[in-house]
Amino acid sequence: MDIPFPNLPELSDSIAYISAVVSIVIGVMLLGWGRLWSRPTVGLIGVGSGFLFGDLLVDAVKVDAGVAKAALGSILGVLGFVGAPFIWALLAGSLCSSVAGGFLAADFIAEVGLKVDSPAGGFTPELWAEWFSVFAGDVSVEMWQERAATMILIMAPVGLIPTMIGLWKPRFITIVMTSLTGATVVVGGSFLALIQSDPTRWPSVWSGLLIPLYIVGGLWVCGVAVQYSFALAAARKKKAREVARAQDDLK
Repeated sequence: MDIPFPNLPELSDSIAYISAVVSIVIGVMLLGWGRLWSRPTVGLIGVGSGFLFGDLLVDAVKVDAGVAKAALGSILGVLGFVGAPFIWALLAGSLCSSVAGGFLAADFIAEVGLKVDSPAGGFTPELWAEWFSVFAGDVSVEMWQERAATMILIMAPVGLIPTMIGLWKPRFITIVMTSLTGATVVVGGSFLALIQSDPTRWPSVWSGLLIPLYIVGGLWVCGVAVQYSFALAAARKKKAREVARAQDDLK
């Protein structure tokens, strides 16, 4: 079964182009200097998440909405800044586990032979997201009922191994994940600007995303290489300064 591709989202030129420029700038920063911008970026995401979901605390603790948003934003911002390497490690494990789960789900769907009926007018982005959340939940429930052992034996190690590597080598996982995030955001922003200027370039099937994915992969590899070269150069300079300082102390 083929998952239907969503329709072209309708955005105003101002929103689309501003979002594209911001995405490209942030993506380039993460792609080339992610190890330096990692903590501020995750901290800012935590602050934004706090302000976005702060309303959930209003009924629970009976406080003003502004106070709840500020408090939750401050807490999540600090946690994000301090625990950025740990968060990147968790994201790496979650990403790998999700990819493995996606392949298992595709095999399960093909075996079961599920069918999807497109609504009149096709799948708008909002309708597609709503449909996919329900569809994914139904498929997940059926898979856990019929293939629980297989899912655990495959998804658990695939998710735990990158997480453990990330906790063991925090600089490595930070460079890998910030490069991947930066590459994805740069290509996503560029793609958004492209389809806004020429809507006919919006793909109708998933195979139309292969070229952007190849570009993401290439930028990802380049980002990892660039960041590691900078990190190694900084390490050599630091070691040279320590050696020079030690020699001066012996004089």
